[in-house]
Amino acid sequence: MQRNLLGVLLARCGQHVPLSELSVAVWSGSPPPSAASSLQVHVHRLRRALGGSRRIAPGPSGYRIDVTADEFDVLRFTELSDRGRRERAEEMADAAVESLERALALWRGEPYSGIAPSPLIVAEAARMTEMQVGAQQELFELRLDRGDHQQLVASLTELVQAHPYHERLAALLMLALYRASRQAEALEMYRTRRKLLVTELGVEPGELLRRMHEAVLRGDERLADVATATLEGTWTPVARRIVGGTTAVPRELPMAPHGFFGRDGEVQRLDRLLATDTAPIAVLTGMGGIGKTALAVHWAHRVADRFPDGQMFIDLRGHSGGTALRPIDALAALLGSLDVAADQIPLDVDQASAKFRTCVEGRRMLIVLDNAASADQVRPLLYGGSECLVLVTSRQRLSGLVADHGAVRVALEPLATEDSRALIAWLTRLPDGPKARAAAVVAELCAGLPLALRIAAANLAEEPGLDPAAYLARLSDGDRLASLQIDDSPDAAIRNVFESSYRAIPAEARRLFRLLGMVPGPDFTAEAAARLASTSVEDAEAVLDRLVAAHLVDRYRPGRYRLHDLLRLYAEERTGAEETPQKRAEATGRLFDWYLHCAHACREALAPAMTHLPVPEWKEARFEPTPGAAAEWLDSERGNLVAAVEHAAEHGPASIAWLLSDALRAYAWSNMSGPDAVRLNEAAIGAAERAGDRLGLAAAELGLSLSLIRSRRSAKAIEHGDRAARLAEEAGWVMGQAAAANNLIGACSDIGRLREGIVYGETALRLCRECGQLTTQCVTLDALGNLHADLGEIHTAAEYFLAEHETAISAGNDAFESIGLINLADVELMRGRLGVANDHIDKVLKALDGRPIAGFHFRHHQVAARIHLAAGRLDRARASAEQAIDGLPEFPWPQLECDTISTLAAVRDAMGEHRDAIDLYDRALDLSKREALFHWIQAMIGRATAQYRLGMLDHARDDSLRALEPAHGSEFRRFEGEALNVIAKIELALERPADADKHAELALRLNRETGYRLAEAESLHVNGDVREAAGDSEGARRYRREARDLYDEMGAVPPPD
Repeated sequence: MQRNLLGVLLARCGQHVPLSELSVAVWSGSPPPSAASSLQVHVHRLRRALGGSRRIAPGPSGYRIDVTADEFDVLRFTELSDRGRRERAEEMADAAVESLERALALWRGEPYSGIAPSPLIVAEAARMTEMQVGAQQELFELRLDRGDHQQLVASLTELVQAHPYHERLAALLMLALYRASRQAEALEMYRTRRKLLVTELGVEPGELLRRMHEAVLRGDERLADVATATLEGTWTPVARRIVGGTTAVPRELPMAPHGFFGRDGEVQRLDRLLATDTAPIAVLTGMGGIGKTALAVHWAHRVADRFPDGQMFIDLRGHSGGTALRPIDALAALLGSLDVAADQIPLDVDQASAKFRTCVEGRRMLIVLDNAASADQVRPLLYGGSECLVLVTSRQRLSGLVADHGAVRVALEPLATEDSRALIAWLTRLPDGPKARAAAVVAELCAGLPLALRIAAANLAEEPGLDPAAYLARLSDGDRLASLQIDDSPDAAIRNVFESSYRAIPAEARRLFRLLGMVPGPDFTAEAAARLASTSVEDAEAVLDRLVAAHLVDRYRPGRYRLHDLLRLYAEERTGAEETPQKRAEATGRLFDWYLHCAHACREALAPAMTHLPVPEWKEARFEPTPGAAAEWLDSERGNLVAAVEHAAEHGPASIAWLLSDALRAYAWSNMSGPDAVRLNEAAIGAAERAGDRLGLAAAELGLSLSLIRSRRSAKAIEHGDRAARLAEEAGWVMGQAAAANNLIGACSDIGRLREGIVYGETALRLCRECGQLTTQCVTLDALGNLHADLGEIHTAAEYFLAEHETAISAGNDAFESIGLINLADVELMRGRLGVANDHIDKVLKALDGRPIAGFHFRHHQVAARIHLAAGRLDRARASAEQAIDGLPEFPWPQLECDTISTLAAVRDAMGEHRDAIDLYDRALDLSKREALFHWIQAMIGRATAQYRLGMLDHARDDSLRALEPAHGSEFRRFEGEALNVIAKIELALERPADADKHAELALRLNRETGYRLAEAESLHVNGDVREAAGDSEGARRYRREARDLYDEMGAVPPPD
C-alpha cells in the first residue's frame, strides 16, 4: 500500500492530492469505511520509510509530496524535454538534440509500472507516454532538419508502427524515406496508413499527410530542405526563419565579389582567428578603395558554414559622406535582424547593447561591421563571447579596439603589381598584345586600389574602340582635385580614375551622377533618381544602367541603387562645382516633395482616419497604393525617409521635416524601431522650433509622444503629449488637440494613472464632438470604456462601449463597429452575462459582412476564449486563444501580446497544464516589465494562480501580493478583487485562517461594488472554504449555495482549484 500511496503522490508531486483520490489509489478502487484514518497511518509509515522526511505535507483535505528533479525521473524528464523545446525555439539545435536525448534516455519500460492502476495513475501514465512520444517527435524533427534522415528511417518506422494513428510521425517517416531516395517506400507507407484510417476509423488522412503524399508524388524540390516545424504551414527551408520562432538565422552577407585576386596573406591571418578560444575580433584597416569590404565579404562567404547560427552584415556608414550610423541605430538594425520586435528594442545604448549580447548568447555567428568610423561606434556592438567572430572594416586604425578588446588588426596595402595586372586582365579580357600591355600599365597607375582598377576596367570594356594607350595618357595627364589630394598617398590616382570615368559618360549621365550625391539616405530607386533629374522613370533607368556599367553606381538589389562612399564624395564635389545653389535646392525639393506625396498616400491607405496636417496639393500622377503596397513601400524607403527628415531639418526646406514626420506617424507607431521613431520626431521638433512654426511643432510633439508610448516611456510621453495639446490649441488645430489627448489616455493607462487618463479622454471626446469627427470619437470612447473597466466601473464602461458601437454605425466604420461589439462582449462577460457576451461575439462576423479588417480576428478570438473559459468549454477556449496568438505577428505592440499570451495561459492553467501556464505568464511579464502596468498586474495574478494550483504556495503568495500593491495604488479595482481572491486561497492552504478570512471578505465586498460577478462568484466560493476551515459548516453551506446559484445564473462554471 505504501508503494501505491507513494506512486499517487508522485503522480501529482507538488500538488495536494484529495483524500478521496488517495483512498481509491491505495485500496485499488475499494477503500474501507476507515480509509481516512488509515491513510494517516500509511502516510506516517511512508514518512518513516523516507527517513522521517517532512516533504509529505498535509493540505486542504489531502496530502502533497515535494521532490526535486534530481530525485524523481519524471520531473527530470519533463525538465530536460522542456529545455530541449526552448532551445529549439531559440534555434539552438545541437543543444536541443542533446537535451532531448538525455530526457529520453531516462525511460525504462512503462511509466508507473508496479503501481495499482487507479484512474489517477492511468491518466498520468497516459500523459507521460504522450510526452515521451512528443519528445521523440521533437528529436526526430531536429535530426531531420540537420540531415540525419538515413539514420532515422528504422527508428521512425518502429515508432510509427507503435502509434499507427499518429499522422505527424507518419509524415516525418515519409519525409525521411524521400530524402533517403526511397520514394516508392514513402508512397507505400502513405497507402498503408490511408487504408488503416479508412478501414478502422472511416476517415481519410489529414491535410498534413495528404500534402506530404502530393509533394512526394510530384518530387517537390522543397522536400529537400523544408524545416519540419513548418510542415503544417509555409514549408520554409531550414536555413530561413521558422514561422512562430523567436529568433531568425540571418544570412545578410552581400554577394561575394567577382574576380577576387591577391590577399593570400590577409586571408591566412583571418583563418587563424577561427582557432582561438578567446572572443575573436578582427579589424581590416586601410585607405578608401583599398578593398576592405571586398576582402571581408570574400572571407565571410568562405567560412560561412563555420557559423551555422547566421552571418550578419551592417554598413556603419563611417565614411559615407553623411552622418555615421549611431550605435543605437546599428543595434536597432542588428536586433531587428534577430527578430526582436521593434517595440522591444531599447532606446538606451547600454540597454540595447545588453539585449544584443543576450540575443547572440550561445550562438555561433559571424558579425561583419563594415565602414566603421571609430572604436566608440563599434564597442556597443561587440559580443564578448568566444562563439561569435566580429569582423570590422574601417579607414581608421581603431587602436582602442586593439588595446581594450584584443582585436587583431589586419592592415591592407595596395594590391601587388602582379595581382593588379591579373585583376584588370580578368576584368577586360583583352588578348595578349599592345592593348593588354597598355592595360597592365593602367593597372599600375591605379596604385593597386581595387575600386580604381574596376572602374578603369569598366571604362576600357565599355568603349571597345578606346585605345588603352590613349586612356593611359588621359589618366596620366588628368587634373588632380586639390581638395581630395593627400600627399604621399595613392588616393590622388583614384580621383583621376573618377574624373576619367565621369568625363567619359554622356552629359545626362554626368548630371544624374552628381545629383545622386545629394540623396541623403543610404540608397535610391529609379523613381527617386527621376525626381532628382526631373525626367521620366524610363529615362532615369536607362541612365542608371549606364552608370552601373561604368561602376559609378552599384545596383546592389533588384530596383535599388547606391553610391560607394568615395564616389558619393566625388559626386557631391561635382555638384558643388557644376550646379548652382538654386538648381541644387530645386533637385532636393523635387525629391522631398515626392517622398512626402508617397508617404502621405501610404498613410491614407493604412490609417485613413488618423489626424494629420494638410499637405501641399500634388499635381502630377498620383501614387495610390493598396495597403499591402503601402506597407512594402514604407519598409523599403524607411531609411531614406528618416534621412530626408533629418536633412530637411538641418538644410531645408524645414516644412518637409514636420510634414514628412507627420505623414509617417502611423507607420512609426506600428513598424519603426523606437530609436528611429524618436529620432525622426526630434529632428522635426528642432526644425519647427527654429522656424517658429507652432502647427508644425504641435504635430512633431504629437508624433514624439506617440513614439515614446510605443517605446514604453509613458511618463516622458505625457510630458510631450501635454506640450502637443497646448501648441495645437494655440495654433487652432482642434483635431490635433484631440489626438494629443487620445495619446495621453494611453500613456496614463500604461502607468496606472487612470483618473488622469479619464480627464484627458473627456477632453478629447468633447473636442471630437465639436468637430463632428465620428471615427476619432470611436477611438476616444474605446479608451474611456477600457479605463472605466479597469477602475471596476463596469456599468459605466458598458455605456461607453455601446456609444462606441453606435457611433461607428453612424460613421460607417466597420472596424470600430466590430471592436465596439467585442468590447461589449468583454464587459458583459465581467458582468456575468455570458449569453449576451456570446451573442455580441456572434454578431461581429455578421457586422463585417465577410470583409477582413486588421485587428478584428485577434480581439474576437481573445474575448471568445475568455467566454468559453468561463463557461467551462476548455477545448474551444484553447482553440480560440491559440487563434488569437496566431494573429500576433500583425500586431507587434507588447500590450496586445501580453494580453493575448495571458489569455492562453489562463486556459492552459484551467486545463491542468500549470507549468506551461507559468511559462506563458513569464513571457507576458517579460514583455510588460511593469511599463504596461495593466498587463503586468494581469500576468502576475495569473502566474500566482497557476503556482497555487501547482502547490508552489510561497511563490504564489509573493506574486499575488506584488500584484495587489499596484492594483490598489492605481485603482485597478477589477484586478484588486482578483488578487484578493487568490491571496485568500493561498492563506487558507498555508493554514492561516484569520488572514484568509480577512482577504476573502474584502474580495467579496470589492467584487460586489464593481459588479464583476465572475470574481464575486469566486469570492463566495472562497468564503465558503474559509468558513468550513473555521468549523462554521452552516456559513460554508450558505456561501457555497450563493456561489452555485450565481454560477448557474451566469451559465458559468467555478474555476478549478
